[in-house]
Amino acid sequence: MQHSAAVCQLDPAQSGSIELSATPAGDTYADNPTALPPVHEVLTLQFEKVTGRAQEVLHTRSRRAERRAWLRAVNWLIDTGLHPKHLHPKAKTTALRVVGDLARRMDYRRGIVLYDLEGTARRLKMSVSNVKRHVAYLRELGALVWLEHGSKRNLRLPGRRYTGTATIYGAAIPPAYDAAKGHRLRGEGYEATVIGVTEAGREQAVAAVRKSTGNRLAPPSRGGSGNVSAADVSGKREATRGARARKSKQPRTSILGRRVTAAVYQAADRLARRLRPLHNWTQRSKISELSWVLVDKVAEGCTEQQINCWLREISPAVTVNFDWRPERPHTYIAGQLRRDDQFRQWDARHQADQAHGARPNADFGDALELTRAQRAGEELSVFDGLGDMDLETRRRLVTDAWTAYKHGGDPSLVLAAHDTLGPVVATQLYGAELVQMCLALAANSDNTRIRLH
Repeated sequence: MQHSAAVCQLDPAQSGSIELSATPAGDTYADNPTALPPVHEVLTLQFEKVTGRAQEVLHTRSRRAERRAWLRAVNWLIDTGLHPKHLHPKAKTTALRVVGDLARRMDYRRGIVLYDLEGTARRLKMSVSNVKRHVAYLRELGALVWLEHGSKRNLRLPGRRYTGTATIYGAAIPPAYDAAKGHRLRGEGYEATVIGVTEAGREQAVAAVRKSTGNRLAPPSRGGSGNVSAADVSGKREATRGARARKSKQPRTSILGRRVTAAVYQAADRLARRLRPLHNWTQRSKISELSWVLVDKVAEGCTEQQINCWLREISPAVTVNFDWRPERPHTYIAGQLRRDDQFRQWDARHQADQAHGARPNADFGDALELTRAQRAGEELSVFDGLGDMDLETRRRLVTDAWTAYKHGGDPSLVLAAHDTLGPVVATQLYGAELVQMCLALAANSDNTRIRLH
């Protein structure tokens, strides 16, 4: 049965100290500051199980919770200490084990988690039916709501033999917890938020803190203490540990040494979430890893389309080999960023040298003309085949060609041999595999990263 009052889980007939008060403007409900029942009355409240449509996200009365707040609320709901609440007679320590597994896999801010029934049973060494029962207990407590119902029906996605739909739960806090803690809420259902606490709730929180610290709370004193050493004012080191930590902490920088701001990282995170599904060779990287290596591109002012094209250009299918994928794609992307930056720096230095370079003098020109005149009548020897090369020379040529192809995406050495010596000699020298890959790479003439020197 649904209740419209703030203390929906507190029966006024059972607790005579509970009475409704006027709701402040903008609040869905707010408890009377003087009406919050004491802890011993809260422990004896009758809790009505959440069943049926009330377990769905669109019909729940529980509010959304992030991971840490959810853990505090669930541990309060399933209290097996000296004063158990018995809000749900079957939700005990085993349910807390299931809660711990869900919390470890839960999204930290949004409180969303995949069910993973079989994986949970395997990790907790429990039967599948036992996990199902205790997850149902959490739903009946109002601590979990259904965001998406899973299905074993095959979605028949291309390239996969079988793909089902995962069950997704949302962490939630029921109204009974907010009523007992004196929370004031704004909004309704899953989207409700805490905007403050009542006076009685504040007193209850202070009492809990005093109990946990053994009443050792005291205001800070302006006077000195004999147990504290005098501050070092010699300038050799900071007087406090916090000041030393602030001094030693350096701002985090990107791959190329740029200072990373929150706005730039958030933009890179959004791009990583949109671009990662479009490039299958990046799937082994986490979103956080991929977003970090895209920070420099975002800081340069590149658009999403430009970054998407750049990821296609540096794809291992183009630069290295068609059937190879990096184990750590974010490391591969970081290496490409550094190589691009080195190439830009080299190009800038080269252009600066050309701008400030001096023309050769007359003596150099005369020597060059003399050398050309002396070699004008010489005849070049005819290349008779690979027999003219020794084994060491052939090995060095093959190594240079593979290095240029793998690390620079440069097929020019193989293409030169293919065009001048013919396909047969080029295949004998470099091998059929390297020749075919270089020809395929050269055929992709629209790729701007291909440098045919």
